[in-house]
Amino acid sequence: MTIITDDALEKLKKVRLFVLDIDGTFSLSGKLLPGSISFAKKVKNANKKFVFLTNNSNKSIETYLKEFSNDKIKISASQIFTAGIETAEYLYEKFGPKKIYIVGNNEIKDIFKKAGHTIVENNPDIVVVTFDTTLNYEKLAKASIYVSKGKLFVLTNPDLNCPSEIGPIPDTGAIASIITKTTGKKPDIVFGKPDPLILEMIMKKHNVTKDETCVIGDRLYTDILLGKRAEVLTVLVLTGEAKKEDITNIKPDIIANDIGEISEHIR
Repeated sequence: MTIITDDALEKLKKVRLFVLDIDGTFSLSGKLLPGSISFAKKVKNANKKFVFLTNNSNKSIETYLKEFSNDKIKISASQIFTAGIETAEYLYEKFGPKKIYIVGNNEIKDIFKKAGHTIVENNPDIVVVTFDTTLNYEKLAKASIYVSKGKLFVLTNPDLNCPSEIGPIPDTGAIASIITKTTGKKPDIVFGKPDPLILEMIMKKHNVTKDETCVIGDRLYTDILLGKRAEVLTVLVLTGEAKKEDITNIKPDIIANDIGEISEHIR
């Protein structure tokens, strides 16, 4: 059952753009979660829009499009924003093409190459840490050595764990904590949610105000905190990480069992 106040319901009526998390909110391990299709249909029928904003930097937009390929739902590349792409493009805009050592899978390396960077194993300018299912001791050792020598230390996102069908697994923040413990150095730059910069960019692109934007996600310290920092309406869904009993300091405006429940209130 959805927990929603009259005030939040009135705010929801004004929303023109829904910004959704993916893993644990819309899908999990590549499979659509309950209510995802009904939500997408309701938003379309109401002449509103939705986009995805994910801290999962391990996947390319093409991979997500394949996962979402479904006769009942149509997703375009322009609807997907990832922390990995944001990181690669920002570093290029700020520093130009750089030699980068990446703790991450091949897909994220391809993203950085497309942005104009060179991926190297030795003598990098920047160390980028991201979600890595191929993580090993050699990668951690190399990254730690480069960071200890003063190379720029960058995270694509701060998440400590990533939801999966079998339970939480280590994410970027957990991997980076090993490097921090080893070197005594904290990351120089951390991208992704809950930094409101990327949300502000999305809002500007879609020409919507704060009152016309709603963030929906399953994590309090990334999704909901992002919405709070950006001063937009927030919805917590209970299909991923957070449970009702976890809600303390960071309070969502609306709580729903799944994203489909929200569609019942979209007008």
